[in-house]
Amino acid sequence: MDNLQTTDFFGRQESARKRTRQLLVLYATAVLFTCLAVALLAIFVGLFMHEGPGDPSPWHLLTFAFGGAACAALLIGGGTAYRISELRGGGHGVAMSLGGRIIDHSTTDPDERKVLNVVEEMAIASGVPVPPVYVLDLERGINAFAAGYSTGDAVIGVTKGCVQGLTRDELQGVMAHEFSHILNGDMRLNIRLIGLLGGIVLLSLAGYTILRATWYTPRSSRRDGKGVLLIMAVGVGLLVIGSVGSLCARIIQAAVSRQREFLADASAVQFTRNPEGIGGALRRIGGSSARSVIMNPHNREMSHLFFGNAVSASSFFGQALASHPPLPERIRRVIPTWDGTMLKPLPTKVVESPSDKPRPLSPRERLQQAIEERSGTQGLGRAMPLLAVIGTATLEHADHARALLGRIPPSLKDAAHDPYGCRAVVYSMLIHWRGDETSKRIQLGILDQSGDTGVASLVRILSKDADGLDASLRLPLIDLCLSALARLSERQHLEFRNTLHALALADGKVTLDEWALLRIIESHLDERFGNAKPTQVRYYGIAKLGPSISVLLGALARHGQAEPGAALSAFNAGARVLHQSVPISAELTMPPAGARSLDDLDVAIRELRQLAPRLKAKVLEAAALVVAHDHEVTPGEADLLRAFADLLGVPVPPLLPGQRLV
Repeated sequence: MDNLQTTDFFGRQESARKRTRQLLVLYATAVLFTCLAVALLAIFVGLFMHEGPGDPSPWHLLTFAFGGAACAALLIGGGTAYRISELRGGGHGVAMSLGGRIIDHSTTDPDERKVLNVVEEMAIASGVPVPPVYVLDLERGINAFAAGYSTGDAVIGVTKGCVQGLTRDELQGVMAHEFSHILNGDMRLNIRLIGLLGGIVLLSLAGYTILRATWYTPRSSRRDGKGVLLIMAVGVGLLVIGSVGSLCARIIQAAVSRQREFLADASAVQFTRNPEGIGGALRRIGGSSARSVIMNPHNREMSHLFFGNAVSASSFFGQALASHPPLPERIRRVIPTWDGTMLKPLPTKVVESPSDKPRPLSPRERLQQAIEERSGTQGLGRAMPLLAVIGTATLEHADHARALLGRIPPSLKDAAHDPYGCRAVVYSMLIHWRGDETSKRIQLGILDQSGDTGVASLVRILSKDADGLDASLRLPLIDLCLSALARLSERQHLEFRNTLHALALADGKVTLDEWALLRIIESHLDERFGNAKPTQVRYYGIAKLGPSISVLLGALARHGQAEPGAALSAFNAGARVLHQSVPISAELTMPPAGARSLDDLDVAIRELRQLAPRLKAKVLEAAALVVAHDHEVTPGEADLLRAFADLLGVPVPPLLPGQRLV
């Protein structure tokens, strides 16, 4: 499992954390020098205000210096905290501040349908919940963004120019770029950049406010000319210091952003295997009169979120501070043979409707396919273990996602897109349609008493399709529902969760499948409703986590093996490979089955979620070996493994037909 792609994903997760630490160090340094500059300004004020005989005492000047630095630190820290609190809504807050309008799934606009279809395919192929999509109706530039603190509260935003001006392949390339940011952990860093920049900018705003207030003060009230000059000097000083600090912050912002854009472009090409897709989108930006410019007042502080430069960078100074690499350089990296020509955006009157038919291969792709066939590498996604394609979903995954979406019964898929119907879809997956009649009667009674008779009636209407739903379609359907569930009111959200638990406990016990479904929904809804705490890396070794790992592997072994002896053999296979790769202080032992096994599993997931990314890879490798021990992986087993990975914060793509786990 030391495959390059596996290493890339978990390596990128660690790199994202490292970049965050570097950003905080750089920001702290910028704040420190800014406070020192304000301290010097305060010393000047102290000298100016000194009226006694002789020079002012050093303690007098130090008091001014300390007071000035403390006030600057409080102002910057308060501004940062306030700006971050404004964005506590995650991706939704960012989209709303940019003037976004959520695209409803009932839309009949062909362009909006095209965007929704592409986003759904990308999300299912990547193994993440389908994010809500916002359109910026007033923006004519070709641009897009992904924003949020995690995969659970992520949103996708597209400008009107992007919706109308790109072909489906080009739009798919842009979305693949944005999903790369989601998978690589860039979004949380992006929102932090907005908050940190807002704090330093507040200092220059304070200076400007002081100058403006002094300038418009009536002359009759300016009795103390010396005092007015001092106030104006303070205002000018704060304006200059704040501007220099803001400049440093923007340099940091640009430095952090540029290399991530190259990585996301390369990931988009790998995802779609079509460089003409993202390359064509970049060329259409170059050929558009509006380019990728965003007119919203927040464009500068949020420029690093976008697919293309959100701020015009025609001057040399503007290019030096640009959050994105030059457009020609990005195009040549994905299309080395580019001849320098740009493309005009599609005419708005021409509508390209989404198609479920496979797109024709370009000459370059046909040549690549021939090379793969000769070298025996065609179908790389199927040849590689499941964990080796984490975070690097391929075109095969996108095609497979489209096929999965096509197999979901229309009644369930349509209901999943609606905040009203999505609850009925989830409820219907917990009803024991073919089980004990008593349990089913109790569950339906719970729904009747929940207070929403319409949802209870819809559950009964969906019963036939829900009863026959293939196991491989359960997680994709949940991913579809999560986007609509996030639009519930707080009251509806609480009622929904209470009803879910009541349905699961109707027969007096909760199965492992029911537990996994409940935990996936709850964990992502916690992220959407702001109830989730950021997961911090706490364990850089697993020497003391033997009990938690034993609980996880034991649950998988018992689920996949009917005979106790076979379950123990599968458990030992996973434990053995884990002992060989990382040190564990105690032997892993198969835990006894008991009434508290799921409670223990909750504790185990919480602990293992705090592992360093590369150690999560080792644990998931052992888990995959347990599932695949009998050389037969059912859709239910594969989805349970994916569910465990999701709860650990690792999005795993759906298992391709014929794909192996290890």
